[in-house]
Amino acid sequence: MKNVRQLRKSEQSPKRVFGSRFFIPVFLTFILYPLAFSLSAHAAKIHPDAGSTSAAFLKIGAGARAVSMGGAFTAVAGDPYAVFWNPAGLAVLKDRHASFTHNEYFQELGQEMLVYTMEGEKLRFLRSPALKKGTWALGLNYFHTPKDLERRSGRYESDPLYPVSPVEGTFRAYDLAFSLGYGYAYNADTGVGGAVKFISQTIDDESGSTAALDLGVTRSFNWLGGRLFTAGAAVQNMGPGVKFVSRRYDLPLTLRAGLSHRIPETGALLSFDVSKPVDNYPFFALGLEQQLAARLALRAGYRYRLHGNELGAWSGFSAGMGLALERLSFDYAFTPFGNMGNSHRFSISFRFGGKERPKLRTVRDTVPASERLTAARLHAYAVTAMALRLSPSGVQYRLDGISPDSPAPNLSFRILTRGEPPAAFIVAEGELPEKLSATLPGGLKVRSSLQLVDVPGNIQGEITFRLESKRTAEPVKIVFLYRTLDGWERGKLELKNVDAEFAWFEAVVPQSTHYVIAAFDP
Repeated sequence: MKNVRQLRKSEQSPKRVFGSRFFIPVFLTFILYPLAFSLSAHAAKIHPDAGSTSAAFLKIGAGARAVSMGGAFTAVAGDPYAVFWNPAGLAVLKDRHASFTHNEYFQELGQEMLVYTMEGEKLRFLRSPALKKGTWALGLNYFHTPKDLERRSGRYESDPLYPVSPVEGTFRAYDLAFSLGYGYAYNADTGVGGAVKFISQTIDDESGSTAALDLGVTRSFNWLGGRLFTAGAAVQNMGPGVKFVSRRYDLPLTLRAGLSHRIPETGALLSFDVSKPVDNYPFFALGLEQQLAARLALRAGYRYRLHGNELGAWSGFSAGMGLALERLSFDYAFTPFGNMGNSHRFSISFRFGGKERPKLRTVRDTVPASERLTAARLHAYAVTAMALRLSPSGVQYRLDGISPDSPAPNLSFRILTRGEPPAAFIVAEGELPEKLSATLPGGLKVRSSLQLVDVPGNIQGEITFRLESKRTAEPVKIVFLYRTLDGWERGKLELKNVDAEFAWFEAVVPQSTHYVIAAFDP
């Protein structure tokens, strides 16, 4: 192993990358701002069914984090407010959470939201094993008007001399929706969920109520060179409508679909949504969340309605930030509504359970669970770190890892991180799933399959694998493969050293979800 540890490849010039500090400005400057200006020249077209549904408050976004990303949240899982956007997103939420949002809406309107989530296995009164495996959520959505709205009968409005009805007191209006949601991991990559809602509306001394149902699904998959994406779809507000006096008014039935992706190189979360309410034209939303440090995130988004936004192009813009502490998180969102005013949302969330160090919201596990190695054993690599470059985005380190028991005893790569360099990282060795094994080139005998499981920071550029092969009487040709979007690519192996017992090789390959060490059958 001494020979292996002595192998060091000459350092190459690090590639230039956009640091996380620049993602939000670039996103705003080159995407959202030009989009808003270009759309502002078009007058909005009113949908023929506009205003025909009841319970319009159900269409108002929930949670400061989601709203600051333009409402592009159908495919973003693991957030308590998934009970409002797509209940399937609750499936991956762990621990108990209590969350509260205050929405300082325009024209003195207000909204309060409460969410409480808990894993089903902690609810002792549940008897069904299936119901215990998922995550439950209770949600309360309360929307209210000012208390001093003037009541006028309208009986004098036809008077040609003084067509003004006198004030006959004050009244108020408020809406309430109570939700019971459940998210369940149908399999390793698919989440399903639903939410039952009780809806009540009160205007002065008249009120009406009804029930509704939300259903949703999420699916994780690899795309574009093995990158992990999550797709989501949901249908909201299925129900008979709210009955006032003798007439029943339909609910704002909405169909939603979305796609999200966490960029491994920067940790940025990109999300895209399409939604179609029954009483309006389709909406398209684009959102970005960029983690600047372990505790701070900036967010921005834009929501555009086909045929133009009713309150002007800038009414589709949103921005905000989030701060994560040990157990508490704070989020803020700003959204303008043209001449109507602005909206300010403040969210606070408390996580119950054991203490843990706040983590970047990045995807370390880069493959869906159905493509993970089976019968895997973990190899811990002891790390020697060397600082290469300091930038506003963090410190770039070269990591040299050693694990004598691994089929790749040495790994080297560069990472970008704002924290201290890691003391170790983990690589899994196991068997390829059957569907991936069937795609390997013929005539190969697999010796080992590897996956990077726990690598801190953001990997920069290529990875250097140093392999060892025991020498035999008959020479064996070793092959090193890595997975791509189109199948398997063969990495170039360079012989570095030999002795009476072992031969050592080196391969410099791109980041990938799967690596295979194989040999041609004799």
